[in-house]
Amino acid sequence: MVIEKLKKITKAIMADANNGIDYDKIDESSRLMEDIGLTSISMLMLVIGIEEEFGIELPIKEASDCKTVGDIVAVIEKCL
Repeated sequence: MVIEKLKKITKAIMADANNGIDYDKIDESSRLMEDIGLTSISMLMLVIGIEEEFGIELPIKEASDCKTVGDIVAVIEKCL
């Protein structure tokens, strides 16, 4: 399932942030920056992690427009 892999990638990227996020509660409505705490650099790391995990290349414009987990899931599914 795409969202489970996305949670795993996000958790690995944010491991050092110690932000108290319960990654099990991340769902498609979770906002990438506000709820998860991604910065522009961690968002770039997320894109790289997604590309490696799924063996795809995310369109940079579409990826940069993503605001929620659901948005990024839709882009991933479109690329699969």
